[in-house]
Amino acid sequence: MIDEETGVLEKEFFDFLTRFEINRAMRYQSFATLFFLEPDQELNNGVTLRTFARILKEEFRDTDIIGRVNHCRFGVILLHADSQSSFAAGERLRSRIANYLFSENKKATISLGGACFPKNTTSYKDIIFMAEQMLKTARAKGGNTICFPSKEEL
Repeated sequence: MIDEETGVLEKEFFDFLTRFEINRAMRYQSFATLFFLEPDQELNNGVTLRTFARILKEEFRDTDIIGRVNHCRFGVILLHADSQSSFAAGERLRSRIANYLFSENKKATISLGGACFPKNTTSYKDIIFMAEQMLKTARAKGGNTICFPSKEEL
């Protein structure tokens, strides 16, 4: 359940909780945001990945869910968070990473793609797809940015 290298949830458990929490948000008509994020530079060593994951845990609330989706991609579910508060949380993280000195005095930046329930989507599959598309958009813009869907992309 916990990724040994980073200390956050493994992909399978993160996926399970994502589905569970989006279904719960639908049932109780609450807000939820899904972020996918990844470093713009290659983080080659475990120390740097652990530091990256630690910063994620420090920047998000204890009630938010953080998981490792693949080697350098992470996912975060922000519960009871509307689009404005989610964007602010993502921007704080982006800024902190951009100003942090990792091992060997190297800096890194991240790209974040997010989608909000129910503002951007009303299903589990759609929120996954939309967050992935927004991450691709952030990467295509050169990184070090956060992207959410515009009305034209819905």
